Amino acid sequence: MRYALPSLLLAAGCATTPLPHTPAQRVPKGPWSEVPAVEMPTGETSVPISLLRDVADALLKRPGAKVCDPVKLRPIVGLSTEYCSTVYVAGDRNSLSWRVTEPTVGDHNSCLPFLEVEDDDYPASQVWVVGYVHNHLCGSPPSSGDLTRWPKNAFDAYVAMAEVRLIASNEQPGNTSKRVPAVYKNTGIDMASAIVAERSDGTRVYLRYFTTGEVEQWSDARAGWVSLGTCAPRLPDGRNRPRPPKCNPEPLQLLRE
Repeated sequence: MRYALPSLLLAAGCATTPLPHTPAQRVPKGPWSEVPAVEMPTGETSVPISLLRDVADALLKRPGAKVCDPVKLRPIVGLSTEYCSTVYVAGDRNSLSWRVTEPTVGDHNSCLPFLEVEDDDYPASQVWVVGYVHNHLCGSPPSSGDLTRWPKNAFDAYVAMAEVRLIASNEQPGNTSKRVPAVYKNTGIDMASAIVAERSDGTRVYLRYFTTGEVEQWSDARAGWVSLGTCAPRLPDGRNRPRPPKCNPEPLQLLRE
């Protein structure tokens, strides 16, 4: 099994690490009506392409989700908005579905995802939080902290992004003392982080990145995920600034479709 990236980096323009919320903050409900639940089996055990497509469609059309100063390539205070939705699976060993919550609204700088879910169909004992999704204002520049783990050259010329980040130890709300992993018919969820990158013409690229180093891109022509190569993290530079990973081949080339 491949596991999700183990740490969440904090930086301007990205979702911050999920933290306990105050009682006054409403726990998000799911599933979000704009993102249909995806029933397993999906033909794969990681985050399915149909969920990535639907959540990107819903998230990037929210007010302010793609608003960016075209000259400074910076979010605009009061206009640009980050949104976070919790990614989870619900059901039982024989019937699980991928779902996301209604988004919480942040500001131009960040949003704060929840590790709790109130599902319309299942009690907390049949809900597993597996990660979160949020939009990246202005696409990749200026680079957000959580994008430093991705090969940067792959994101040139993209104007908007949605990032799905799955967490390695999926968690049941209210059952944090005893972690019970989500399993579908004796198969665990194959964790990966994913990026949906949008070009200025509206076309999109879908990527997944595993801690084995493998980077995959979805191919419509082949109706499946295609391996682009492998990447390994590098130490910070002389000024202790994070550097993008070293990839093989270098630079990593996207499919031309």
